[in-house]
Parts: sequence; structure tokens; C-alpha cells
Amino acid sequence: MHISSSQLFQSIEAIVKPYQNKSKRCANPILSIGVLNGNERFIFGFGDLQPFGRMSYGDLVYEIGSLTKVYTTSLLALMIEEGLIRSDDSIGQYIPSLSCDHPVKLSHLATHSSGFHAMPILKIVRNLFDKKVRDAYCKYTLEEAITFLRSVPAHKTGKKFLYSNEGMGVLGQLLAQTLETDYETAVMDRICRPLGMPDTLITLSDEQRTRLVPGHGRNGEPKPELNMFDFPGTGALRSTVNNQLTFMSAHLGLHPDKERCSLFSSTHQVQLRPAKSMGVGLGWMVEESDNIIWHNGSTMGFSSFMGFQKDILSGVVVLSNYRSGLLAASPLQIGFAILKHLEERFGIPPTIADKRK
Repeated sequence: MHISSSQLFQSIEAIVKPYQNKSKRCANPILSIGVLNGNERFIFGFGDLQPFGRMSYGDLVYEIGSLTKVYTTSLLALMIEEGLIRSDDSIGQYIPSLSCDHPVKLSHLATHSSGFHAMPILKIVRNLFDKKVRDAYCKYTLEEAITFLRSVPAHKTGKKFLYSNEGMGVLGQLLAQTLETDYETAVMDRICRPLGMPDTLITLSDEQRTRLVPGHGRNGEPKPELNMFDFPGTGALRSTVNNQLTFMSAHLGLHPDKERCSLFSSTHQVQLRPAKSMGVGLGWMVEESDNIIWHNGSTMGFSSFMGFQKDILSGVVVLSNYRSGLLAASPLQIGFAILKHLEERFGIPPTIADKRK
């Protein structure tokens, strides 16, 4: 069903108003939103574009944080199809210092069920006096993570969901290592270039830097750019709404590269159920009651969301240069509200509605 751009903008404008009010603490809060409805693409924006000249909201560059994780698991799916790895491979097959039959498998890293636990109190105290540069949001260096993995017991793997930046970061490193390259090159060569996404990367060109919006923290304070060293696969990518819509179209099966689309769909299959209607795929979170596949992300000065419904071929991307507080309006809430609006306002094809009953 065709969507009226003006009607959709009015609805989205009302949805984002609470977030805009909160983000006014920033010098220039800029929110970019992309919507897919089948092959229709809509891009809306809120914020002053004057510092960026004639640039459009869809081409502004943001840190996308943990949306990077679904690139890592998409890379995993491609490499499984190529026969380079298997999802049930033990990480010991890739890390010489671990036993070959180590209980943690690649699939455990991809589903946050590897057994990485919260940081011990003693380590928190030690980190207060540790002058080493660490990846943002990662409690361990790569070496420390491997040391920790040596002590993970078999009965704690593959059963309990515990969101782990480190686990996904280790996965990204192992995939790149298998390809004999670095994480950024692996993602660009196998995902971004084939799909036509030149603005999704870690290291920006001079031209791309002119489109990078400045990030802001919860109180509107400017935040430095994110640097991730050991764990780029957990949150280091930068991108635009246009590129994220292209990536999402591939996961919806709408991209011309049908072979790659079909391989990505394997990441949507529920592998673990931490709650009654909540599933975990390879990287993706799955709201089974609403048929929504999603992930969100945040860095020190940015926040993001991507979510889609395969049965009605619709999806939403929200990128912001403001990181709101934990309980405040966020791109996650905005994204879910827009998805709900799309389903309620523009309906579901009758054949699909019948299948849902």
C-alpha cells in the first residue's frame, strides 16, 4: 500500500517531539529517520543542517554503535555459506591458547550466550587505576577476554542470554582473522561494497568527515569520537540513514542481490528465548508477538535503532547525535512507535492477516 510522505511526516513529527524536547540541551541535535515500505524509501530529518551546507539528512554520518553487531553476524552468515567456518565451531579452533574442544562456540558469541559475566568487583577497582586505553563499553582487552574464556565452564554456555560486547567483539576478530584481514576490511569487502554502501565504515575519508555530525552526551555536552581497538565488531562502524536503509532492504529481501539477501535471513532465526515472546537470532533481537526484528545502539554521543517486519516488508532506521538517559525517550522508542504506526495506519495484506490468526 502506498504511503503519503506528508502524512507519514506528520505522524513521525508527533512521535519524535518528546525526544526533541529532551535533546534541546545539545548545541545542534540532529535526528535522521529512514522508512522502508516495500520498495518505497522515505527519509525525514529534524535539526539544523546549515553547518553542512546542501547536505541531506540521509547522507549525514553518525556513529551507529551496536548496530555494528548485526554486521558482524551478517558476516558470520556469509562465511558459513562459503564453508569457511561453521556456527558450531569451538572458539578453540581459532584461538591457539584455548583447547580445541573449548565449550564456547561461534554461535554462542553471536547469540550472547557465551558465558561472559558481569565484571568482578576486584576488576572494577583495578580498572580505576589502569591507565591503558580500553575500548569503550568493553570491560576487557582482547587478551583479558581470552584469559577469562579459559575458565568458562561448559554448563554455562549456550543456555543463558547475557548481552556481551566482549563476546561479539571476539567474534568479529575471529572472523577477520579467518579471512586474514582486519574487521573493517572484512565488512567492507563482503557486505558494504557488494550492496553499494560506501558510507558504512570505521575510517572516514576527508569528504565523509565533512558529513559527520558532532555527538552529544545525556546533558548535551560534546563527546569525542569513538575509538575501538580490540573489539571493533561490537560497535565501531559509522554510517548514514541511506546506507542503513540499503542494509535493511537486504535483510528484508528487497535488495537486487537476492543471493546475499537469502543468506542474511538465516540471522533472523531464533536461537535462544530469554523471555516468553522475546527471541534472539544471530545478533538480532526478535519480538515474536509483533514479528519485529530489531537492534539498537549507542556510543558516548550517539544513539541508533533499526527494526523491520518481514511480513509487511516495512522497516525503520533512526540515527541521532544525542545519547538520551536510560529512561528518557530514545531512538529505540521512536523506532518501535513508527513501526506500530505503519502497521496500524497502513494495514497488513489480508493474506498475511489471516496467517497471523
